[in-house]
Amino acid sequence: AGAQQRTDPSAVTVVGRDPNARRCNDLVMRGDISDTTVEQCTEALSYRHLTQAAEIQLRINRGVTLMRRQQNEQALTDFDAVIALQPRHPEAQVNRGAALLQLRRYGPAIAAFTEALGLGVQEPYKAYFNRGAAREALGDIRGAYEDYNTALEIYPDWGPANAELQRFARQRRQHLEASQTGAS
Repeated sequence: AGAQQRTDPSAVTVVGRDPNARRCNDLVMRGDISDTTVEQCTEALSYRHLTQAAEIQLRINRGVTLMRRQQNEQALTDFDAVIALQPRHPEAQVNRGAALLQLRRYGPAIAAFTEALGLGVQEPYKAYFNRGAAREALGDIRGAYEDYNTALEIYPDWGPANAELQRFARQRRQHLEASQTGAS
């Protein structure tokens, strides 16, 4: 991976020369959601010679960390800052949608997930799954089912989508059984 990082210009740009940026990236990649991670990312963002690509990556890293800490409003600030810098950034849109979903702002979450899908987000099955959850919360059961199903088509046997579709099947069976019992 080290040789790949040296030859991949995006890896060099993302991490940059600032050791705080490297530490931020390393901590986020390990799933560390401690204050130290947020502080490292914040410190790296204060670096004067930050490239736009590095700022975008740092804001996404800090935003994801904040979202994992359930600090969704603060996470939105980072994702919105990325979108202000680069309006067609699919990862910022999908993460923005996830933060909005956790904040129960379902309409804007659906819009963010749809935008991310249109921009070619890296893991579309997650965007479909989360959009399905937002649609279901708004009562769009058919749309939710279609999104869960699409997530499963993209990533067959993916546990979360599988579980939702099984839940839909159980509910449908129960509804049919109840309507048949009531009709007799």
